[in-house]
Amino acid sequence: MELQNFKRSRCIAVFWLGMAVVTLNTQAAETFRKYEPGNVPQNVVDLWQDFDARKEPLDVTVVKEWKADGVVTRYVTFKVGSFKGADARIAAYYSFPDNKKQKNAAFVWSHGGGQRAERGRGIYFAKQGFATVDINWLGRPMEPGIDINTDWGKVDPTQGPRFYSKALRKGWKRNLQPDEHSIDPVASPRNSNWFLLTVAARRAITFLEQQPEVDPHRIGFSGFSMGGMITALTAIDSRIKAVVPFVGGSGFKFLDFPGGIEGSSIRAHFLNLELYKNTVDASAYWPLVECPVLFISSSNDFHSTFERIYQSMALLKHGDWRVSTNIHQNHGPGPEQWVLLNKWFNQHLKGIDQNIPVTPPSTFDVSGGTATFTVTPADQNRLTDTEIYFSYDPNSRTRFWNKADAKRSGAKRSVPRWSVQLPVYDDLPLYVFALCRYRLPQSVPLERGETSTFVLNSIEQSIVPKSVNLQALTKLLKIRTAFEDFSNGIQDWSTRDQRSIKTYKFQNPELIRSNTRKLSLTIDPQGKRLLLRLNAGSKFLSRQNNLGDFSSVKSISGDGPQEVLIRREDFGSTDEKMLEWSKIATFEITILDEATKQKINLTSKAGHTILKRIQLVK
Repeated sequence: MELQNFKRSRCIAVFWLGMAVVTLNTQAAETFRKYEPGNVPQNVVDLWQDFDARKEPLDVTVVKEWKADGVVTRYVTFKVGSFKGADARIAAYYSFPDNKKQKNAAFVWSHGGGQRAERGRGIYFAKQGFATVDINWLGRPMEPGIDINTDWGKVDPTQGPRFYSKALRKGWKRNLQPDEHSIDPVASPRNSNWFLLTVAARRAITFLEQQPEVDPHRIGFSGFSMGGMITALTAIDSRIKAVVPFVGGSGFKFLDFPGGIEGSSIRAHFLNLELYKNTVDASAYWPLVECPVLFISSSNDFHSTFERIYQSMALLKHGDWRVSTNIHQNHGPGPEQWVLLNKWFNQHLKGIDQNIPVTPPSTFDVSGGTATFTVTPADQNRLTDTEIYFSYDPNSRTRFWNKADAKRSGAKRSVPRWSVQLPVYDDLPLYVFALCRYRLPQSVPLERGETSTFVLNSIEQSIVPKSVNLQALTKLLKIRTAFEDFSNGIQDWSTRDQRSIKTYKFQNPELIRSNTRKLSLTIDPQGKRLLLRLNAGSKFLSRQNNLGDFSSVKSISGDGPQEVLIRREDFGSTDEKMLEWSKIATFEITILDEATKQKINLTSKAGHTILKRIQLVK
């Protein structure tokens, strides 16, 4: 079917592959019978046992097709089900290599909250030899001039009218209580938006199964953020051969962090907490997942928090799983993580051995008030770096991960290992893990960027006392006033744009953070007129410590190093609160060249000749 058969970008209904769409004058049968009091399933197995994702016709409509560079992409819609007397249909991009009648490995992609399906993603993966269906569950516009899109009918698992023009609610519905738009008239897991999104995901698997370009025995699933959660809930489907959840899909969201950090769980949203735990939370699903799992995230992710990832993987009844995160980041895996999606699906869907090392083996021993962590990475002929990080802070969203001074040991004929010894405190937890970096045979082009290395995490080792005293963090020895001198580059920082830098270092309990101090930055404008912008945020600290967002802007000019002093009072906020140094979760620095309107690259050595030093001074 050639693109010229379509007039410009107008939507034309094309029925394809013999899937005849029959128009019925009678109302479609309901996909689910309503639950009544007393017969609501109380576990995952009972919840899903009667659902057959192949039962109802998909009624696929091809809206538009593109062919270019050896890739075919189709804008399609298909039926999710019939709910409350109306059909629900989802739009998607279906992309596959134009390799004639070859059967391809395939996977479903599920976007995250606030996002949409993307045509470019499917094109990239088709060029890597995969067919994909990228489901547009949120209903945001996908193509200019095409109005046909996701239509949930009389139900609504979206995030409200900001994203979905036909929204029936003002926002996201996570609780299990009934309302006029829910499937069941009683408290039920099917009233949670997650249930309907998982139904759509399973129907997407059915869609792939039925495509002539797809090998139905080689199908995987992946998704980002909320799509990661959808991946976890869909992973129990026996048709799935491998999954890769990104920054979403961890369980145990109903548990507060150690020490009772307010706002660290979602338990307050549920009147039926036990029913949620047993039927919706991902911790109820992971014990049933039989396929290989690669969990990709960031060290400070707000959605899939660090400990919860490992707690979830521990529920698997098999050992074929890995975790890969970047460091000092929230919700933004880097190229060293994204490349593993290719490798994982090459390995488990295509059957091409990728030589993915095992999870780096580690040991953790506590004796006499000292903990010893040792990691012995496999495949050390490809190993380029081994970094060990630790923290005493139970808030995994905002903790500062200290890089340990690890000692390498091992005789000539033994396998080298890396160890660190750390003090243990009676009323504080200790968390330790290793990040191991490996070389790839050659640089791999990604949808965005490229990489010649990838990262695997060890298991996170920890010791958590029965009683955690959060105040004990403030009593740890204060030994640091020098915030940063960049002698180790930006090892304690992260960047999204390769220009600005962000850190969690204000949460380092070793830092002297008295509010009587001022922030001192040593800057050499090098004859330029610069604009310094500082952003500080308290988001994801405990509820009582979340002061909001603050910013400070200052013009700097001249030649030669100069000290720029910033007081707490120099930071402004929308609600006129006063900044406190100890209540800064994230701290971001941007320097703009006012002549060129370009950001200075603060990730580079050249950038560190401009921004030289940061301190908290008296």
